[in-house]
Amino acid sequence: MKQRIRCLLGALLAIMTAPASAQSGGNFDLSWSVLSGGGVTFSTGGNFQLGSSVGQPLALGALPLHTGGVFDLTDGFWFVRYATLSGVVSLQDFGGNPALVPVELQVRAPGSLTPLQVHLLSLDAGGNYSLVAPLDGVYDLSAKAWHWLRQTHPSVLVSGSRVANFSLTNGDIDGDNEVTLFDFGQLVSAFGSMPGGSGWNPNADLDGDEEVTLFDFGILVRNFGAIGDD
Repeated sequence: MKQRIRCLLGALLAIMTAPASAQSGGNFDLSWSVLSGGGVTFSTGGNFQLGSSVGQPLALGALPLHTGGVFDLTDGFWFVRYATLSGVVSLQDFGGNPALVPVELQVRAPGSLTPLQVHLLSLDAGGNYSLVAPLDGVYDLSAKAWHWLRQTHPSVLVSGSRVANFSLTNGDIDGDNEVTLFDFGQLVSAFGSMPGGSGWNPNADLDGDEEVTLFDFGILVRNFGAIGDD
């Protein structure tokens, strides 16, 4: 009887001290894979499957084992680095409320036109914005609003906190990133109109006074021929 109890205790001790292996196979053994308060439970990609092994907040704050790009590999977990991007978007020749104008911000790899991230900036009445996003590195930052031309700042180092201001040229009524005769044609079609009236085109109201008038025509003439950044 005593021998049997000793065997049972030995087996129980072996189970308690053995490492917890989430998955094993080939040349790997993924041990101590726990979820504690968050993270994903299953990820796939290429020829691998990773189950129940990422997102453990217990690992946050530990010294990184490996670093690179926007990630730190800390105790076997990916920890995303965030940055705060802020500044002022100046909407040229506009007397309306900037808070009513959405501004698209594209984050790109340097020299690329393909966005890595796209954010819609919310401006306050003074044109100020603040954005917290997973950014850490060098990027091209490109801003575009309704009837304004695109402006792109190349090779901006974004890490921690960074200020990026934009000044957007008015007059791009048709949204093709140029001020041309096509914009003039749309302004003529909407000339004299007001919100709710026939022919109203909010993009032709360049100065934001809720009426398409000679003041809008003056803005278009002043910026005629201008082309926005890529």
